[in-house]
Amino acid sequence: MITEKLKRNKRLGILAILLTTAFFLTWNLLSQSPSGYYGKIFSIGSSVCHQIPSHSFIVGSVQFPVCARCTGLYMGSFIGIVYAFLSGKKKGVPKTKFIVFLGFLFLLWAGDGLNSLISDFLNKPFLYQTSNLSRLVTGYGMGLVMATTLVTLFNLTIWKTGKNTPILGNVYQIIGYGILCAISSSLVLIGGSILFRAAAYITILTVLSIISLLYSIFWIIFLRKENQFTNWRGMFVYIIAGYSTAIGQILLMIALRNSILY
Repeated sequence: MITEKLKRNKRLGILAILLTTAFFLTWNLLSQSPSGYYGKIFSIGSSVCHQIPSHSFIVGSVQFPVCARCTGLYMGSFIGIVYAFLSGKKKGVPKTKFIVFLGFLFLLWAGDGLNSLISDFLNKPFLYQTSNLSRLVTGYGMGLVMATTLVTLFNLTIWKTGKNTPILGNVYQIIGYGILCAISSSLVLIGGSILFRAAAYITILTVLSIISLLYSIFWIIFLRKENQFTNWRGMFVYIIAGYSTAIGQILLMIALRNSILY
């Protein structure tokens, strides 16, 4: 009885420390960011993206918080992650044909990015003229790769029990993903200023979620707690730890970027 009480008090103490750390890191991030909600998400975007204006979507005088390629990557990841988590605790690795397809999408994304980088360096098209549309489309492709890989890894690492079926298992899922990507891209391209800003908030929320999930997985593996959870409540401490680490990384990247630029 006493041992159980001590363990409970220890867990509560650790949770209190983590929540306090998360609060102060978040407060530090928000207080050091530019004024206004959009200024703050733009600052967070700078920790993961170069934000070159010519490579980004702009409506009026408002620039999207990440470049066109990252827009597709994170908007696509948002669609894929939401779908994957709603599908349940699927731990199966996709079949070879789907892995090959995901590899092809990755190569398109990396190739378009490399072509853009070389073209900028040469100040002329390398293989072809990269555009924000090609950046957006290949970014969406990478979004499917990111979502499938991240959620599969998460489910394999976290859950004690789960379905031995892959998240990506048929062509109809890919078609549905493409349709949702086309709809979501309209928020950025033709949706007007309100939907443009809404898409920006979704994108930065996805950035925070991805980094937090990755660090949550890291802490669970580091502390050797793999496959011990049956629900989200049980891993709340690790989610907070992952979120705190993510905010710490974002603060560090913003500081490094500012030191280089200024």
